[in-house]
Amino acid sequence: MTKVTKYHKNNSSYNLAIKLLDKLTLSDNITALNRETFFIKDICKRIQKSKTVLYTLENDEDIIGLISLSVTSINEQPSLQIDYILVNKPYQGQILEDINHSKPFRYLIKLAITTAKNIAIYAGLRYIVLSPDNDDIKVKYKQVGFEVLHDDWMYLKV
Repeated sequence: MTKVTKYHKNNSSYNLAIKLLDKLTLSDNITALNRETFFIKDICKRIQKSKTVLYTLENDEDIIGLISLSVTSINEQPSLQIDYILVNKPYQGQILEDINHSKPFRYLIKLAITTAKNIAIYAGLRYIVLSPDNDDIKVKYKQVGFEVLHDDWMYLKV
């Protein structure tokens, strides 16, 4: 059974990064592996400081993917920021029946959209924003509706 687990300051443990890294298959490329490991450890530190919330998409054995969300302001516009999104290597590009016949990346983006819409009911929120690592990933975000704001940022209107 597939489920989403939310980690925030009040329910995360000190060793969350170790737990996550044990359940993930990261990149084969050493540079990408180091970057992914750094981001996961950083996200877990930020959870402890109430700076981000982490959602993991899990099945019985594995973490399928994860997404970290926080609130920010871009060009004076209140926004939900995708701090980090990762799909576990064995699930990349896979269409999974348990998540409405969707790919994990798209499912996690839809989770961010749903979260943003829920926040927007109670507080001003205009965009979902992110700062992609490289130009290759920008194409992937454009495929799910993001537009380029300027060189460093992309957005999706809530």
